[in-house]
Amino acid sequence: MTISQCSIIFLAACLSAGSASSGPLLFDGELAIQHIARQIAFGPREPRNQLAKKNTLSYLQQTLAPLADDISIQHFQAYQLEGTNLWASFQGPTHGDKPSERIMLAAHWDTRPWADQDSDPALRRSAVIGANDGGSGVALLLEMARILAYRPAPVTVDLVFFDLEDMGGIGNRPFSIGAQQFIAANPKYRPSAGVVVDMVCDKNLSIPREQYSDTRAGALMDKLWAIAKTQQARAFKDRRGGFISDDHLPFLEAGIPVVDLIHYPFPDYWHTTEDTLDKCSARSLQQVGNLLTDFIYTY
Repeated sequence: MTISQCSIIFLAACLSAGSASSGPLLFDGELAIQHIARQIAFGPREPRNQLAKKNTLSYLQQTLAPLADDISIQHFQAYQLEGTNLWASFQGPTHGDKPSERIMLAAHWDTRPWADQDSDPALRRSAVIGANDGGSGVALLLEMARILAYRPAPVTVDLVFFDLEDMGGIGNRPFSIGAQQFIAANPKYRPSAGVVVDMVCDKNLSIPREQYSDTRAGALMDKLWAIAKTQQARAFKDRRGGFISDDHLPFLEAGIPVVDLIHYPFPDYWHTTEDTLDKCSARSLQQVGNLLTDFIYTY
């Protein structure tokens, strides 16, 4: 983030930290790209590849353990599948007996087991490697964890990694199984706001106003787009997107304002074997990371 990209309030926070400590405050898209590379090196993170899932989950835990104040693991069974959600919390300040407000940032860490949109019919039962669809959202959250650990936010921030998002339409299963299970297991969890990030590293990133988010959490969407305008973040388009089924929907249905930041229209490699690292851009991740950093520290 350059000084011109900081909002007035966040700029003050950057400068008050001093030149010796301001660096770790800033989101680093290049570091986020490295997190994508580590994930895809394990292979597709889908139910048939339990070794890749085990290694990826270990990577998430090992990365977050020295940074977060608390980490919770939720194992669950649903739709004849086993899944695991991970929840890392960064505690904000308390005010007397009143805890700080909570913000949730979330992404899915699984990948789709079938490349059912592949142009080659012979590859449509192959697994998707998921550099963008899966890997990019996780990478963004892991880089946010680094920042949150270095400088505590004025609110409690929960980073939640959902499993089994991308099983929709396979064996008559829905999308967002992990998010549904998370809400069922935590009925008292009521963050003030939440943001789901999904497919956020494309070189030509285009994030319009997803319509379930806009119609059910419009005030939150307006706040995010105001930050994007201040930062001149060109990836954020001030136009209507589609109605997209993603991990924000179970939260909206529970009355929790959560919006979905997702590339739309979907790229031509979506749900294909071509969802690989060469499609990803550190600059695109930088724009989304800058926006979320500003959102958290000025909330």
